[in-house]
Amino acid sequence: MGARCDAMALCFLAAQAGMALAQPSASSVNWPEKPIRLVVPFAAGGALDVVGRVLGQKLSESLGRQVLIDNRLGAAGNIGAEFVARAPADGYTLLMSSVTSQAISMTLLAKPPYDFVRDYAPVALVGSAPLALIVHASLPVKSVKDFIALARARPGELNYFSSGTGTGTHLGGALFDQMAGVRTTHVPYKGGALGINDLLSGQIHFSFSTIGTAMPYVEAGRIRLLAVGSAKRYSGLPNVPTVAESGVKGFESEQWYGVVAPAGTLAPIVQRLAGELKAATGLSDVRERFLQQGVEPTYLGPEPFGQYIRASVEKFAKIVKAIGLKPE
Repeated sequence: MGARCDAMALCFLAAQAGMALAQPSASSVNWPEKPIRLVVPFAAGGALDVVGRVLGQKLSESLGRQVLIDNRLGAAGNIGAEFVARAPADGYTLLMSSVTSQAISMTLLAKPPYDFVRDYAPVALVGSAPLALIVHASLPVKSVKDFIALARARPGELNYFSSGTGTGTHLGGALFDQMAGVRTTHVPYKGGALGINDLLSGQIHFSFSTIGTAMPYVEAGRIRLLAVGSAKRYSGLPNVPTVAESGVKGFESEQWYGVVAPAGTLAPIVQRLAGELKAATGLSDVRERFLQQGVEPTYLGPEPFGQYIRASVEKFAKIVKAIGLKPE
């Protein structure tokens, strides 16, 4: 009996050892061995695209493998996001996510093509960008108060562009309508860089756009910046008021940018990526490039980023319901 117990114990220990050997460690994962694809689900030239390209360059340098930017635009960022959700979980396909847009999709779409919580491995939150309320220079307004008065006098006549139905720029305009008591018309585009052209020509009257997209035209006098949508003033534009302090109390509209991988990506790969992204967002030249796009470098690692994603999905579900947007 004793010999039999000893044999069983040895078998159990051997099995445990085998299981331990089967679990990969950071040193046993030979990654990366080939180029990495970073999918940006919006058009080139927008803030998310620039942030992705800046980080892609830094990752290429630190990982020793080329990071290729793949712009897969359409359906308010959902085409690129779904592509990554369905990609192999091997660390070679990543998503440069607009967390705001992906969280909104969970509520705004009747049948979302992916689950933002279930289908991704959070890697890192890398930046936040307040949306700016901008208007065409010909519009006879110089403040949020003026703009609200004009919108109330011309219900439904003023239109705004977004980077797609269900994006943060769409929600910013819809939330403003609800909180300011006005009615405007939403015109979706496939990316913010495309919509800004029609705003410049006067076909579009206003937008809640990223600061980086807006500022070159604001400085040229072609569009006017009325306020920023963050809870507090943006550090790069300390003299520009927030929408909330301009009379629409409680208004807040920001974009959040992060990197996620397909669910099931090995933890050592996720941790390696997170560490490299943390180092990159701390570099002075990266911070400068981010701020040029109106993006504040803001880092969260995998676990807190995952908590933030879950909280964002719940938050935007409440907002979408409050402003009466219906799943499509």
